[in-house]
Amino acid sequence: MDEFAAYHALGCAAFPLSRELNVYRERCADDELILPFVSRPLPLRSYLYLGSLPVAPFYPFWRLLRDPVAARAQGAVFLLVALHLFSRLAAARFEATLLAALVFPLFAGAFLVDTGPVGISLLLLAGTLLLVQAAAGSATARPAGLRAAGAGALAFLGVWVKLNFLWMLPAVLIFWVDCLRRSAPPAGRRAVQAAALGCFAAALLVPSAWLMSARTAGGERYYDVVRLGGMSADPEAIATQARTLTGYLVDGSAVAPRALSFPRSVIDVVPALVSAALLVWGVRRERRAGVWLAGAVATFLVMLPSARAWAAHHLALGLVFVVLALAVALQRLGDVRPALFRGAAAIVAAYWLGLAARWPAAAIDPRDSFGKDRLLAFVRTSGLDRRAVQLHVSWGTYYIAHLFGDRSQAVLFSRRFPEDPAMLSDARAAADARGRSVVLIGRRLDKIQTPAVDQSLGPPRATHDFDGWWLVEYVR
Repeated sequence: MDEFAAYHALGCAAFPLSRELNVYRERCADDELILPFVSRPLPLRSYLYLGSLPVAPFYPFWRLLRDPVAARAQGAVFLLVALHLFSRLAAARFEATLLAALVFPLFAGAFLVDTGPVGISLLLLAGTLLLVQAAAGSATARPAGLRAAGAGALAFLGVWVKLNFLWMLPAVLIFWVDCLRRSAPPAGRRAVQAAALGCFAAALLVPSAWLMSARTAGGERYYDVVRLGGMSADPEAIATQARTLTGYLVDGSAVAPRALSFPRSVIDVVPALVSAALLVWGVRRERRAGVWLAGAVATFLVMLPSARAWAAHHLALGLVFVVLALAVALQRLGDVRPALFRGAAAIVAAYWLGLAARWPAAAIDPRDSFGKDRLLAFVRTSGLDRRAVQLHVSWGTYYIAHLFGDRSQAVLFSRRFPEDPAMLSDARAAADARGRSVVLIGRRLDKIQTPAVDQSLGPPRATHDFDGWWLVEYVR
C-alpha cells in the first residue's frame, strides 16, 4: 500500500469529487506547497515527505492498466532500465549486472514493491552518476559544466522525490574523484573540473533551497516537515539502526519484510555469504569494485544517524552500490573464470527457487493480504465506485481506492469515521445529495459497526467479508 502514497497527487487531479469531499485526513490541499516568490499553492507533494514527481513516470502505467498492478508493472520496467544503466556504470555485461542484482532478493523486491519510492530514486541516481562520469571525462569547460549541471539537476529531482536522496551524495562524490583519478587530468583541466563541481553544486542546491523554503498549508517550512526528526548522534540509536539493517542483509528471505515473512532457515545466509566471497575476490582484482564498495560504506554511515533508516526499503539506497561492486566482480569473474561465474549463477538461482518452494509456508501481514485487493476490485467491478460514497477507515485501502475507480468516485479517509456522528452525518448528506449509498471499509468489522454508525446511517444493507477485510453498505 505504501507504494501508492507517492501518487496521491494523481488521484487528486483525476477524481474531482474525492478532492472536494475528502476534507478529513489526507486532504489534497494539505499536500500543496507555496514556493517563495510564488503566490499560489502548487501540488508539489503527494504525501507529507514525498514529492509529486513520481506521478509523471507512473501516469502512463496508470492510464493504460487502470489497476493497482500498474505499480508492479512500473517497478519491473524500472528494474530493467536500472540494470541497463548500472551495466554502463560498472562496465559490465547485462547478465553480470542482473546476477549482481539478484544476489540480494531484497534489492529486486524493492523495485517490484517500490515502497519509498525506490525505483525512481535509483534511476535518478544512475543518471546522476553517468553524467558525473561524462563531466569528469570532459576536456573543456563547456561540456564539463553542462554535464555536471545536468547531474546536479537530476540530483535535485531525487531530493524532490524524497530528501533521503542526500544519503547517496557522498558516494556520488567518491565516484567523481575516482573518475578524475582514472582520467588523470593535467593541471589545466583541474580548473575545468573545479568549475564543473561548482555547476553541479549550483544545479543541486539552488532549486533544493527554493523547494525546502516553501510553506505548507499550515504555514510550516517544508524542510521542517520533511526531515522527519532529523539526525541523531545517540550511539544506542545508531547501534539499533545498524542491527536492523544488518538483519536485512544477512536474511536472504527479506524480499519484502514488512509484508512477507518466510520461516527462518539456515540457508537464508547464502546471499550474504555469496556476496562476501565475490566482493573479497573482486576488490583484490578490480579497483572499481572497491570504489563502489566505498560508496556503499559511505551511504550506510550517513544513513545510520537518521531516525528513518530502519525501514527495509531504505536499505536499497546503500545496497545499490554493493550491487555495482558485485557487477564489477562478476564481470571480471566471467572473463577469467567462467566456470565459477556459472557456479555463482547456479547458487543464486537455487536460492530463488528455494524461496519459491517455501512460499506456501510464508506469512502475509494481514494489512497487506490479498483480501484487501479483492475487496477493492469488488468496489470497482460492482459499480460501488459510481454509486456510493466510500468511507475508508484504513490508510491502506484509501490510498489504492483513491487512484483507481470511476472518475465520479468519492473516496474519503479518516480513522474517526466509525466513532464520529458529525462526520458520518456529513458523509450521509453528501451521499443523499448525489443519490448514493455510503460504504464503510476497514479491516475489523467491530470497528465499523459501532453505535455511532447505527445512529447516523441505520442498519446495514449489505456486508461483505474478504478474508478479514470488510465492506459494509448503508442507506438508500
